[in-house]
Amino acid sequence: MATRTGAGPGGGDGRGMPQSIAIVGSHGLLGRRLAQRLAADPAVARIVAIDLRPPEEPLPKVVFHRIDLTRPSADQEIADILLVERCAALVHLAFFGEPIPNASYAHELEVIGTLHVLTAATAAKVERLVMRSTTAVYGAHPKNPSLIREDQRTRGAPSSRFVGDKLEAEREVRRFAEEHPEVAVAILRFAPILGPGARNLISRYLSQGVAPTLAGFDPLMQAVHPEDAVDALLAAIRLGAAGVFNVAGAGVLPISAALRLRGTRAVPLPHRLAEAALRAMRGVGLGYALPASMLDYLRYPVVTDIALAKETLGFKPKHSTLEAVQAIDQPGSEAEAR
Repeated sequence: MATRTGAGPGGGDGRGMPQSIAIVGSHGLLGRRLAQRLAADPAVARIVAIDLRPPEEPLPKVVFHRIDLTRPSADQEIADILLVERCAALVHLAFFGEPIPNASYAHELEVIGTLHVLTAATAAKVERLVMRSTTAVYGAHPKNPSLIREDQRTRGAPSSRFVGDKLEAEREVRRFAEEHPEVAVAILRFAPILGPGARNLISRYLSQGVAPTLAGFDPLMQAVHPEDAVDALLAAIRLGAAGVFNVAGAGVLPISAALRLRGTRAVPLPHRLAEAALRAMRGVGLGYALPASMLDYLRYPVVTDIALAKETLGFKPKHSTLEAVQAIDQPGSEAEAR
């Protein structure tokens, strides 16, 4: 999947914000903030919000359509909306930020839902497609380079459906891009999104008072602030960029330092004991516990090179990883799950 910037709608020369933009997964944190930023852009005439839940507050230019991505008819429903609303760009953000108890539903939403989105994009002949992904798809592996580039093999987490669903959805989008070179398809692989309003697997792990770690391991981590994540989305839409892009904040932190910043006590455990502890925590309803299937992310670093996003998207993070960790909402505060 080559990286390029190409001609697209609304800008004539391929540079410019399309007039009508659809957001699938508009109720999540990124969807809400993206809609707010687009609504303030005089070049944007219409924002089509697609989700199960309507926007929490009215925004100018936003029209809402309730769609369940798991319904067999979702592809046709979305295609009809895109055609009627004359959407030139489609942003796909409908992914969970943490595992949910119903793993089958998560698969239906993220993988089958993505297929519905792609079928609709084909039928409506959208010219720009931007997808949210995650740097977790690279997998935590002892042979990972110190800085992972976008052409690195994606290993995922072999026993984690949470990561596996996102990797499978991304593969479908990459296949779509190869089959539809006329569409500018951008996949943004975000480091963990941490900061105000972000409630997800990593924010919970860092903020719950006590957290198991792996004895003898303290890998570096990256994070990206929600404002920087939205900046990257806006740049990909505006430029009609195509390709895969790592998106992260400046700098890195050891996991131990991130836990200290959040006032969380690290409890180093041998791998098997940590695995048993995590399974027990989830078994008694402590849903914030890191899934045992993702323990390797506490063993090996997943640190990405964001040079391509800087060069192609003009992405310049305003916040460091340290600042993103410091900005996490306190447990119990109003936050958003995606």
